[in-house]
Amino acid sequence: AASFDVAAVGEPVFPYKPSTATVPESSTPKDPSQQNLPLPKRKAPTHAIPLLTEEEICELAKRFAEAIPEDELSAAGLQGYLLKNKTHPGECVEEVAEWVIQERKSREKLKKEKAEVRIPIIPEYSFIR
Repeated sequence: AASFDVAAVGEPVFPYKPSTATVPESSTPKDPSQQNLPLPKRKAPTHAIPLLTEEEICELAKRFAEAIPEDELSAAGLQGYLLKNKTHPGECVEEVAEWVIQERKSREKLKKEKAEVRIPIIPEYSFIR
């Protein structure tokens, strides 16, 4: 993924405190048909996700983008890494360089394995090539 895309991938993954310039929305739904619906029955989180400021998220996103090589990793792979690490954003950014190395090793291993796999040609079906 291009580095300009990488920072944008991380921003929506981590929750953040709105800056003082933004006005908090009311917890009451604006659509009248939605006002009397019961709240979702979700379990309370068993772990605390650090609530960072927008500035902290932007700084983490910038550092993350700087650690990602140009046009080498897929956006899906990056997003998967971020989602897997969304409960600890600081460590996520600190450990991304090691993750990139592991991804490279995994790709090389798969490439070698794929090259070693040979499909035998059965003589009676040799016309299918």
